[in-house]
Formats: sequence, C-alpha cells, structure tokens
Amino acid sequence: MSDKCKAYSVAKKAAVAAVCVAGAEYLLAELVYRNTLTRAAVNKKPYERLNDPSVQSRYVLHEDLRLSDDWYMYSNIRRLSLVSLRGETLHADMVESEAESHKWLLCIHGWTSCPRSMAIYGHAYYNKGYNIVFPYLRGHRSSEQNLVSMGLKDRYDMVDWIKYIVTMDPLAQIVIHGVSMGSATTMLVTGEDLPDNVKCAVADCGYTSVADQFSAVAKMYHIPPHPVVEIINLISIVRDGSNLFECRPVDAVKKSRTPTLFIHGMNDKFVPPAMVEKVFAACSAPKDMMLVPDAEHAESAETHPEMYWPKVWEFVDKYVHD
Repeated sequence: MSDKCKAYSVAKKAAVAAVCVAGAEYLLAELVYRNTLTRAAVNKKPYERLNDPSVQSRYVLHEDLRLSDDWYMYSNIRRLSLVSLRGETLHADMVESEAESHKWLLCIHGWTSCPRSMAIYGHAYYNKGYNIVFPYLRGHRSSEQNLVSMGLKDRYDMVDWIKYIVTMDPLAQIVIHGVSMGSATTMLVTGEDLPDNVKCAVADCGYTSVADQFSAVAKMYHIPPHPVVEIINLISIVRDGSNLFECRPVDAVKKSRTPTLFIHGMNDKFVPPAMVEKVFAACSAPKDMMLVPDAEHAESAETHPEMYWPKVWEFVDKYVHD
C-alpha cells in the first residue's frame, strides 16, 4: 500500500472514530436531558410524599416534617392561576393567614419537588402570621409547561407572582424563600427590578450557575462534563429556547437590592458548599450567611432546626414588621 493510501486509511479511521465519539456524546447528553429537564423526569416521585418509601422514614422520625405535612394537607388551600406577561398560564397554591396580615411568603420548591414538599417552610412562616404562596415551577406537577429551565424562565414567573400579590394586597411585605433550584430561582429574582414590597430573601443551597451545577453532578457520577454539558445546553436551546448557560445566579445577585440570607448544608454533595461562598461574595445587597454542619442537600431545616429557624427569624424580622 502506498504512503498516500495509508494516510487516507488512517484519516478515514480517525474520522469514523470521531463520528462515533460525537454520536456517543450526543446520546449521553440526550439521555441526561430527558432524565433531568422534562416533565416525565421531574415528576417521577409520588405526589403523596408519605407514600414514597424513600422518604417515609424521614417523615415518621421527624416531627416537624410530619406536622408540617399534616398542616399542608388539611389547610384550606386556594388554587391560584394567572396568565403571565408572556401569555402562559401559571399555577400556585396559597394558604392564607387566619388573621388579616400583610406579611407574605413566596415559597419556591426545588428540582423534582412540589409545593407540598415545602410544607416545613410554609408552616413555619404561617405560624408567624404569613400568607403563603407556593408556585409550581416549570415542568413540575400542576405547571402547564413541559420543560424545566432550572430557574432561567421561572424568575420571570416569580416576578409575575410578586405583582399578583401586590395587586391583591398593596401593603404586602414579601419574603422570598427558596430551596435548591428554588434557591437559584430566588437569587435570579433578586437580580430583577422588584417593587419595594419585596423586603428580603432566603436562598437555601442554591447553585452559582447551571453550567457549574451540571458539571459538578457529572463529576459526581464520573461522567466527563465536557462537551456533554454543552450539548445538553444546545438541546435546551432548540427545544425550550432556554440557553442554560445564561442561568447564572452568581451574576444576578451582583445586581440585587434585596437583603438575602444564604444557607447551605456542609454535607451537601449535590450542590457543593463552595458555591454559597461565591454567591455570598458576589451579592451586592445586605446579606448574611449560615453554614449548617452535617446537613445534606436541602435538609438544613430538618437536620438542625434549632439553628435554622432562629437565624431565619433574626434576619427576616429586621425587614418585615407586624
């Protein structure tokens, strides 16, 4: 075989190998996308949390979770709907305070979660005289959207819910409290132009950016993050118009005027605790931070309630008044 033929053969094999690798990377990205950012993926858990064996023991053993779940299930929940400025119908659950109150909580759930899973937070605020609005994030449960934007589009939905609350109650004093993806959404919201009714925010275990978070999870599962993360983003752009690389809470808080308490569990393996240091440093608004020892992802309030709630009230009560 001539040198020219050998070179052609080598080049052909290299090209075939490259195509195979690219195809495998695309298939992996497609698999990850379908298992993370679609309605079918995020709603796998039973809606009735107590029927889910994976969490049942937590509820049986943890009195606060059990009492909060009972409170949510037996509350007089109002189902809210509104048409957003983008022409989409949004849904939320609302529990009103027994006494007339101008204190409001926008309580934002995380990825694969739902309003009922936020009962422990809503119940605590309810006991302090708050009206609670639990929005459904995109792709989750009662949401009419089919794809998840990791907070990128949800931020605008939350701004619409804030305007909805202010329309109902012009004297509203609003706290935003989000956990995990809800925390990232909370931070993104604080970067928007908000009415003075928004008094403060609590961001519990949120990520710096979607790119950082996807890369961290990929490494946790021993998946090479690049170029899989970039391909996932391209799929999201094509199917949902969401450039996930623009979802950067760490940049949003640089524009924030909303006092924010950042909370993170020190044993969080899903969202690395180092991320809270970065968003805290970047935040331009009045701020405070609490690192909760031993707490895993989204379990700080459950693991150390004796630390969690005193710190939350110490912060929130500076900005919300009876």
